[in-house]
Amino acid sequence: MIINEPPKNTEVEQQILGALIKDPTHSNSRETIDSLCDDDFFGMAHRLIFNEIKTMSENKESIDLITLDNNLSKKSDQYGGFVYLADMNKNTTGNYNLPAYVAIVKKCSQLRKLAKILVDASDMINQGAEPVEITEIIDNELKDAAVSSSGAELRHINTVEGDWLDRLDERMKQGGACAGLSTGIDELDERINGIGEEYLVIVAGAPSMGKTLFCQTLAANIGVDQKKNVMFFSMEMSEIELYERFVSGVGNVPAKELRAARLDAQAFGRVEVALTSLRTSGIHITDQPKQSVGQIRAKVRRHKLKNPDLSAIFIDYLGLMKLGKADRHDIAIGNITRDLKELAKEVKVPIILCVQANRYKAPMRPNMSNLKDSSCIEADADLIMFVHRQEVLEPETLLKGVTELIIAKDRHSDGNGTVYMEKINGKFIPLNVEQVARMQHEEENRLNPVPAKRGM
Repeated sequence: MIINEPPKNTEVEQQILGALIKDPTHSNSRETIDSLCDDDFFGMAHRLIFNEIKTMSENKESIDLITLDNNLSKKSDQYGGFVYLADMNKNTTGNYNLPAYVAIVKKCSQLRKLAKILVDASDMINQGAEPVEITEIIDNELKDAAVSSSGAELRHINTVEGDWLDRLDERMKQGGACAGLSTGIDELDERINGIGEEYLVIVAGAPSMGKTLFCQTLAANIGVDQKKNVMFFSMEMSEIELYERFVSGVGNVPAKELRAARLDAQAFGRVEVALTSLRTSGIHITDQPKQSVGQIRAKVRRHKLKNPDLSAIFIDYLGLMKLGKADRHDIAIGNITRDLKELAKEVKVPIILCVQANRYKAPMRPNMSNLKDSSCIEADADLIMFVHRQEVLEPETLLKGVTELIIAKDRHSDGNGTVYMEKINGKFIPLNVEQVARMQHEEENRLNPVPAKRGM
């Protein structure tokens, strides 16, 4: 690849630094210090000078030729010396043109970053790197380059009024229906008011609690019953295993009967109904293992272009995703949840992510502390739900068949609480509240028996 002279404007950089030295307290100077970073400047000398000015400003130190030269001379001899600082201070045209100068330097910086991305991509191609790896790295670098720009200016709050009124009007036309995507579970929808289009939803649970099955229940409710477009990333089960679970849930056929192929005429009829429903559903699946955020992001973007009506994205599960490079495991996890939240906002489609929770002992119920690397996950998630079945921890419990969906965080609707469900033939269905209350009362008596009264 032919490398031309990198985009730069040395004279403009000198004008900026000279203006900052001459009047660092001017409003345009303060805005310039906040808007730029040292790597926006091309030369090492200019980077060193700007970085020292920024550091002195943040530390509330007085900035002039003498103090700046004194500080720089203690750290490096590559900044050009006192004479160079004095020349920039003398030749500057002042602070009033700083916003225009900042824009020029930012543009050159962005162009240099884009050129570097192209060079890096060319080097990886020549070295025989895999296309998926190259695409992922380029995608991440382009995102970082975009984030480093200042972005759009802030808007006055009243400019949002029209958009909000339109959304309110849509809600009123729905006649009180949930504002977001319906889960198909009435009590859950009532609590959380549906799933918002930019949500990152965490479905957590210890092993064998049923978090994957719960996600499949939601996917079937949305993709089969509501006929909406759904993506399901399965990194734990194969496509056939996943399909069989959907057949079991949609057709109301026990999974063990499907595995043993013990099907009577009635069961065959329900299987046929399930197959017909899945043929006309909006569910799209992949069982590619160990996928990275970059690979998922690329698939989602392509699918969204072909299917603008995409309504939900399910990922099973976080622990099986490919981690990016990071100093610590929790940082790598945080990068994934942050990127998934950004993806949900970009495509305006909720992402439902399965997360493995740490094991706990009865009679405890799971909470945020049971999430692995919980601080990162909790910060990025809009909605966190734990799937809990007491019979997994305590076989002698009287709460057999009861699944508790514990809403531990609801950022937008304050729907915290518990929804009770029953696991039947490959899906979860709501459980009668009165029945649950009776079982809970019996369980309480079992755990805390009333001592028998002694006779006289």
